[in-house]
Amino acid sequence: MKPCLALLICLWLVGCSTLGLQKPQVSLVDIHPAASTLLEQNFDVTLRLQNPNTLPLSASGLSFDLDVAGNRLASGLSNQAIAVPALGEAEITVRVHTSTLSWLKQLGKAVNGTGKLDYQLQGRLEGLQGVASLPFSSSGEWKLP
Repeated sequence: MKPCLALLICLWLVGCSTLGLQKPQVSLVDIHPAASTLLEQNFDVTLRLQNPNTLPLSASGLSFDLDVAGNRLASGLSNQAIAVPALGEAEITVRVHTSTLSWLKQLGKAVNGTGKLDYQLQGRLEGLQGVASLPFSSSGEWKLP
């Protein structure tokens, strides 16, 4: 009985470490202002997740940091279940919070008359396929509306 249990544990560990999944491609789709106060600015950040794998991805949530022009703007957390079909994409909207003063400073530096924001995203899909996590990172430009 014990050798069988040990074998099952070894197989489970090997299976988790060799999921062989490629990282999802994550991009910033939109940022919308949400309810705010004098000291805190809230935004709804919409992310697009693209799955380059031939297997669907399901995760119990995600966490990420959003940097604008090289400076941390906000961090986001969501426990919303995410399902991305094989070789497909899905969008998720997450509420993030930042200091109003910090946002205004970064906006002034980042836009510089171009109407675009350079951004970087770093994060993880959590509870992937029920057990693992998968990191992601991306950068790009987001055009102001």
